[in-house]
Amino acid sequence: MNMESNVPKAVSLSIQELILDAEDTWIRLEGLAETTEYTVRLQAARGLETSAIVSTSFTTGNRLFPTPQNCAQHLLNGESLSGIYTIYINRDLSQGVQVYCDMTTDGGGWIVFQRRQNGLTDFSRKWSDYKIGFGNLEDEFWLGLDNIQKIAAQGRYELRIDMKDGQESVYANYDRFSIGDSKSLYKLRIGEYNGTAGDSLSYHQSRPFSTKDKDNDIAVTNCAMSYKGAWWYKNCHRANLNGKYGESRHSQGINWYHWKGHEFSIPFVEMKMRPFNYRSISGKRRRSTQ
Repeated sequence: MNMESNVPKAVSLSIQELILDAEDTWIRLEGLAETTEYTVRLQAARGLETSAIVSTSFTTGNRLFPTPQNCAQHLLNGESLSGIYTIYINRDLSQGVQVYCDMTTDGGGWIVFQRRQNGLTDFSRKWSDYKIGFGNLEDEFWLGLDNIQKIAAQGRYELRIDMKDGQESVYANYDRFSIGDSKSLYKLRIGEYNGTAGDSLSYHQSRPFSTKDKDNDIAVTNCAMSYKGAWWYKNCHRANLNGKYGESRHSQGINWYHWKGHEFSIPFVEMKMRPFNYRSISGKRRRSTQ
């Protein structure tokens, strides 16, 4: 199959050739330009024999969301591959933020805002680092409290936490997720739990964030200092997903109490959020295109 975009020569002429299997009845085309006419030419081949060329044309429309606010809107725009995308907080072009989008888990459309997987990034950091974010979006990272707060303030978001140990995997889902602004010390707010990991986060409900240089917990000691991380500590934790990677000493590693207890450091964690109404929107759109 040969496809070309019909644009003025002064702009460019893009030609792409695709080989289909004999049993293929459809193909998904990625990366097409908006409001552009494309011509598709199809020719069958068997050995040295070829068929006559059949051609047709189509014109792409505008994207559903020209300035996507989240990964769900990127997915609804047809961007189905997981990876790095730019989102625009409140559709404001001056507030573009690069994020990692998980487009596959439980229907996709998730903004990943934390990942632990190899211990190459130090998570025992100061308040200023947790405020603006750190790490590599394609490896280990923390997106930043300011970014997390602004994104989740755009509407109702849900939270999903995926955890893995070898072939074993569990998740925790909360049907509401937001954090307060900097004046509230990024206080955690979550809704009802469901999942397979057990509920270790509700213990931290309404707690402000703490780091080793900004102690906002209610314990006698500095929880962030004692347990090698930064979190919405209380007295001190049931979950410690920013703890020290690979550390099995009591409460100092990456812990989720209701799954692996306080003396096991979970090797893989992702924290992610998406609009709560994404399922209903995507379902309606799928039905409208059938």
